[in-house]
Amino acid sequence: MHFLTSIKAKAISAGLLPKRHKKPPKPEPNILPPLIPTELPHILPEHSFALSDQGWTKLTFDRPVDPLQTSSQALFEASKVFFDLPAEKKHEFKTRAGTEEGWNHVPGEKEFITLRSLERVPMELRDAASAFWDVAGGLLDDLVRRVAESLGLPPDALGVYSEPCRKLGVEKTATLLRLFRYESSSSETEMKTVAEAHRDLGLISLVIGDTPGLEVWNRTSQYWFSIEKTFSEPAGSLMVGRQLERLSNSRYQSGGHRVVSYPAPTLDSQSKTTRRYRYSIVFVLRAHEPVPVSTDQLTTKITGTFANTISGTAGELYREIHRAHFNINTGIEERNRQREVLAARKGQEEQLNLKA
Repeated sequence: MHFLTSIKAKAISAGLLPKRHKKPPKPEPNILPPLIPTELPHILPEHSFALSDQGWTKLTFDRPVDPLQTSSQALFEASKVFFDLPAEKKHEFKTRAGTEEGWNHVPGEKEFITLRSLERVPMELRDAASAFWDVAGGLLDDLVRRVAESLGLPPDALGVYSEPCRKLGVEKTATLLRLFRYESSSSETEMKTVAEAHRDLGLISLVIGDTPGLEVWNRTSQYWFSIEKTFSEPAGSLMVGRQLERLSNSRYQSGGHRVVSYPAPTLDSQSKTTRRYRYSIVFVLRAHEPVPVSTDQLTTKITGTFANTISGTAGELYREIHRAHFNINTGIEERNRQREVLAARKGQEEQLNLKA
């Protein structure tokens, strides 16, 4: 090969072969610097990359004792007591129009209660929910601050959105705690979807289930990954939400996920009479609504120039995101109606773009 190359070079220099003009180099893609390595609380080093790349990762409890684990176990027991109450008692906490707070039942899928302040927390849940919120709120506030550092920002650049939500108090914050009881699959061969595929709207969500059921979307390999089935001991899952995706200029991708009920194992006749459920705790950290948002102040070499600039409040950002997506926790008919509205709105926007 060297011999042939040498002959070709001599021929060109002697004028025997025409010189080939080099093509102008293609513009290089906008490659941003990597995230700054940062120790993320409750996330093992080998799991940290998935949080930004996939939008989800495993949360590992501290050993031998972790307040997050002990408080979640207490909350599981309290939620079972609440969900076992008579229907008329739970209806006292039915969600009111125009709010997310309260109890809901979606037949064929789940029932759940959403807590955002101490005002409407059932007595069966009050102590356990407050204790869990204290631990989870502090953990996710710390995590958001570390995420800011990984983007080359001071911790408070993102911590300003999470700090007001650390405690469950009388005053309502944007953040919420949801307790779920999912229905089991009656089939011995087919799984049942009890929460459709979606991405959360907030900053970061923490999910702890008492049995496997959460599946996360691997966007690299394009498949659903049963993350909770990989846990050899109790653990949790973390999901990046759409707010953090926007505030990080997509350096942290929002994580797609769904909840399924796996096929029921073959049971004896006595076990079949006992209804099985999957219980889940979901702590959704959202940016405190009154806090101003300016992407000019969030721009670093690591975030790059923001594709979609933001100037307003965190509440306005949330409402913008909310308008673009349907609510997977409403009834099936309402969910389908929201889909139709969103599809029609998208079609109108595309028509306007064609005319512009």
